[in-house]
Amino acid sequence: MEILKVILPILIGATIGYFTNFLAIKMLFRPRKEVRIGKWRVPFTPGIIPKNQPRLANAIGNTVGGHLLNLDTIKDSFQKNGTKEKLVKKVASSLYESEACVGDFFKADDNHGELIERFSNVMAEAVAEKVRQMEFKPIVAEIGKETLGDLLNHKMVSMLLSEERLDAIYERIAQALHKYLDENGEEMIRGAISQNVKKLENKPIKEIVQAGTSQEGLEHLASYVVDQVAERYGESLMQAVDVSSVVRQKIESMDVAEMERLTLSVCDRELQAVINLGALIGAIIGVINIFI
Repeated sequence: MEILKVILPILIGATIGYFTNFLAIKMLFRPRKEVRIGKWRVPFTPGIIPKNQPRLANAIGNTVGGHLLNLDTIKDSFQKNGTKEKLVKKVASSLYESEACVGDFFKADDNHGELIERFSNVMAEAVAEKVRQMEFKPIVAEIGKETLGDLLNHKMVSMLLSEERLDAIYERIAQALHKYLDENGEEMIRGAISQNVKKLENKPIKEIVQAGTSQEGLEHLASYVVDQVAERYGESLMQAVDVSSVVRQKIESMDVAEMERLTLSVCDRELQAVINLGALIGAIIGVINIFI
């Protein structure tokens, strides 16, 4: 009997602690629907997660869309794990070996002309931006020296056109070129690209590409285009996808039983540890009661 007086409080405490935590965890998901007796709603029905599913969906959606899968996170991942390099190499390799014609990309669409125009606009923007970054002064100086040639060695000419004056002239010409291209370059490039695209519609892409650059050069250009697209249109693409809204809708529409299975598949050991801890705490309280 004395042994029972020692063991029984410990067993009762452990059992109460075990089943209290077990019931608390079950009540996270159950009951799955509201229970009513007449007009009176039974307390704690539905369970915590079914009752707060919309609020939970909104919180998770905002967290995922705002912090975990925002534009900066995706860009960093895209740059760091080698995805960009793989994409660039794949695109360049495909274009360099493609038997398809330029026109094949447009003919399947009814808005053939509009697609060519949009393609020309994107390419014109990329090329114009690259041209704006060029240093024209060395090019102007080289052309100037070739054009003037022996005249620069003439005594009279060399007196009128000293190195300093020539340098100033080259600088002004380069600035004028930059200004002109800033104002008109994109339109000129767009027109030239549009005309050439129409001419090249039936020509295999690999012939066009191989005639213009090496595969390494094409990779460099593809990398630049990818960066420009990400920089200019990344925010718009993220807004169009609206990750927060997608996650929120997915969780709101998810069956509670599926949420329970998903949670238990991830946290089964941890939740079982919580239940076992309840039993341990109950047992310790049972031991304490023996000495009270």
